[in-house]
Amino acid sequence: MTIERVPTRLTGATSHGHLLDLIRTTGGMTRQQLLASTGMSRATLYERLEALLRRNLIYEAESMEATGGRRSRKIRFEDRGRVVLAIALGQTHATVTVSDINGRQLRSRTVQHRINAPAPAVLQPLIRIGTELLGTGTGETLTGIGVSVPAPVDAGTGHVAHATTIPEWEPDAVLTSVSSQWQVPIVVENDARAGALGECTTDSETTVYVKVATGIGCGIVVDGTILRGSHGAAGDIGHIHVATDGPLCRCGRRGCLATFSSGSSLIDRLSSQGLTSLDEIARAAEQGHPDVKAQLLSAADVLGGALAATVTTVNPNRLVLGGRIGTIPYFAEHVRSRVLQDVVERIAEGLVVIAGATGDHAAIDGLTQLVTRKVFAPDAIDTLIIDYALN
Repeated sequence: MTIERVPTRLTGATSHGHLLDLIRTTGGMTRQQLLASTGMSRATLYERLEALLRRNLIYEAESMEATGGRRSRKIRFEDRGRVVLAIALGQTHATVTVSDINGRQLRSRTVQHRINAPAPAVLQPLIRIGTELLGTGTGETLTGIGVSVPAPVDAGTGHVAHATTIPEWEPDAVLTSVSSQWQVPIVVENDARAGALGECTTDSETTVYVKVATGIGCGIVVDGTILRGSHGAAGDIGHIHVATDGPLCRCGRRGCLATFSSGSSLIDRLSSQGLTSLDEIARAAEQGHPDVKAQLLSAADVLGGALAATVTTVNPNRLVLGGRIGTIPYFAEHVRSRVLQDVVERIAEGLVVIAGATGDHAAIDGLTQLVTRKVFAPDAIDTLIIDYALN
């Protein structure tokens, strides 16, 4: 019987967790390549690879070309069959998706709901859908769960804070409901911040993502890191004050950006024409309805003026518009024109302003990344190894 040594110090590039991270992020390496990259002794490397193999975190994959001796085998991260359940909540609908941990969406369902209903009435049907979707898979292991909500979130606790959209919910309602069904790691994040991460194309870019749906939210990602702020409210641009005597906002103030440019404000202005949902407004926009176009261009103009300040402050590579309203082509194009008109040349140079993915695809992708980062973070893996050895 092999007796595994209990790790006493697991820091630096040679810990079990950092070794797994190296294997995972490179797509796999041979033992010889790992020795060269880490500087570890052969005995230490092999001990740590053995520990990772026992936890089913790595596997020996294809043989490489022979280099004078026997063929080396590449050590790969064990991603086969690992899935993430993501639940993206909007104010009028929610999407539940099972994805593999590389972000490929396997099964998904979108349903209508009212976010302002009591938490159990909103969350329990989505949990049932998640259970059904997971139950149809074969040979899968649930790695973790991500939930996005249209409200500020404290990423450290997963609690919803200062939510005008769900004021009656307990701060820990999402965590409590989900953890009662599944005992796996859980991530709760703001929907726009999850979408911002999902829209990033590289780990080195700076992305500003603005979701224009029932409300308005913004997420900012710099070098792969989400900016959350001291109280989880970074990006809450819907309540930027843009007019002293503007319409009354549900936050209790007048003249917030959301009262001019959100989907709910558009519904207020267009309901007299029988347009009472975002889908109806979007369809009317596609059909060239003149009053709808005028209202959308007005909303885009106010939004673009407000975003010019954000763009100037952050200086992103890309400004991406999402949500049912944000992805309407001429809405996105007018936001682009207004932003580029208002910012100075050195900020505008190279700035890409585009409509992003439709639906909840970006938020689902961002949640999957956040869950994977949490579960396979070096510190998390080091703790797993220690706990396993002690038990």
